[in-house]
Amino acid sequence: MTGEIRSHRVDPDAGNTVEGGGTRVYGNKFLSAAVRLGNIPHSRVILGIESIRHRSAKRDPHRDDEGTAFVKLARYVLGRAPGLRAITYDTALRGSHRAPLIADGLVVFTTQHGGLAPESLQRFENGPCHHDLYVAEGRVCKRLITDDGTTHYTPLPVEELERRESKRTRFYHRLTIPCRVKNHTLRIRVDGTPEDREIDPSTKRQRVNRTEHLRQIPPDTHAGRRLKGFRQDSESQHSRFDQSYPHKRVPAYGADAALLIYIGYAWLSNSVARAKITHALAA
Repeated sequence: MTGEIRSHRVDPDAGNTVEGGGTRVYGNKFLSAAVRLGNIPHSRVILGIESIRHRSAKRDPHRDDEGTAFVKLARYVLGRAPGLRAITYDTALRGSHRAPLIADGLVVFTTQHGGLAPESLQRFENGPCHHDLYVAEGRVCKRLITDDGTTHYTPLPVEELERRESKRTRFYHRLTIPCRVKNHTLRIRVDGTPEDREIDPSTKRQRVNRTEHLRQIPPDTHAGRRLKGFRQDSESQHSRFDQSYPHKRVPAYGADAALLIYIGYAWLSNSVARAKITHALAA
């Protein structure tokens, strides 16, 4: 104890946040969107970055939460790259975030958020046939009751993801319901409908949150597993950024200063990608 008074700089924007896997980290939180060529290493181009809020809106009113910020960034990119057709992200995107992007014509792939119970969708009837359809694990399933009373949800084969252009783009799953009488083909809207938003008198809740429970590309399918790999691949960009600085710490205080450093990193990374792509295309 010397009685010496020392001054310590404190980052006013930093705080604790939880990464994938439950790891708690301290610092600022950023969002980025990028695209890359499939067969050219180091060809990733960062399209946009933004600092995001990881505290309450009252404590940080100037930044958006992660889902809201991503929707704004995706729409910004789409406005300048109208050829964009699909995006992948993690479970930070909920149904309320996916819905506007789906309406803009995008295929939005995320893995299924944990803790979602099967949700009743509709009852299909055709002559003597009737089938109770539910949404479970991100896809339409037929509910079956076994002899011992156990409920089983059988995923229905998706023949095609259909896209229909209108003022708001609509997406449908063309499905086949296996039946002992005859197989049935039907189309199920994948995006939200006005009927979904009606309040159920018995539960006093919205009838069904379709974009929360149903995915355009079901996660546990061949296409879903392939798209999931793109999401994991994007983590290498974040890792490279962390490893660019000693102790994996950006030498800046405040989200704005750290964002400026991230912009510089993006500029350098994109310059390398441009040189790699130019060389590969010229070869």
